[in-house]
Amino acid sequence: MSPIAQVVVAATVQVKPESQDEALAAITTAIEATHGEDGCIAYALHRDRDEPTRFVIVEKWATPEALTEHGDTPHLKALFSALGPLLATPPTITFTTPVPVGDAAKGTI
Repeated sequence: MSPIAQVVVAATVQVKPESQDEALAAITTAIEATHGEDGCIAYALHRDRDEPTRFVIVEKWATPEALTEHGDTPHLKALFSALGPLLATPPTITFTTPVPVGDAAKGTI
């Protein structure tokens, strides 16, 4: 698989302060299911160090088609449904294509 064919997604979710635990539980459930999907290379949850109500999910997909299939999964639809009322702001989702530069092992995610 060529790094150029891969897709990296960064999704930022800002939740209401009182919703942190509920949001984390919903995200965790979805990530555990996503790890079993074909084409999922990585799907990692991060929490903003300065703003604990902000979660960042970094995803890496083998192909755009794998990402499209992910969008149709029941667990992702359940995540969107669960997170909706917990959000403080609309999520930000950025779709990228790797641009390998420098050290091949360190130049892409």
